[in-house]
Amino acid sequence: MMPLQSIWMMKISLMWLLISIFIGGLILIEKAAGVLPAVWGLLSVHYELAIWGWMVQFIIGTAYWMFPKFLTGTRRGPEWAAWSVVVLLNAGVISLISSVLPQFGYLPKLGRGLILLSILAFVTLTWKRVVTYRNHSH
Repeated sequence: MMPLQSIWMMKISLMWLLISIFIGGLILIEKAAGVLPAVWGLLSVHYELAIWGWMVQFIIGTAYWMFPKFLTGTRRGPEWAAWSVVVLLNAGVISLISSVLPQFGYLPKLGRGLILLSILAFVTLTWKRVVTYRNHSH
């Protein structure tokens, strides 16, 4: 059964994908017709959403579900740690896309820090699950 954290990460990643596609479409319209010059300011948002919001989040959500489970005890480790990955990653994405607002110039750095913390939390959570199989492979 797919864990709730994976379900949420996949759903949220698809939401970010749709927003990224919409922004990308606006950029393409501007490129073709030259009617929305201000939309070029959203190019970095388009990239951030496509990479961190969609691809990385979808991969992490899938990996959390698919990686080996613990042989004993809780199957995937503490649930709060998995929820922290979801919250930190999406708070980071939201902070990154706020880069279009010059008055919040510090938020992209904060966003990168939150994303880094979410990835470290995910690696810590997942690494222990892989090691348990290696230690019991006799």
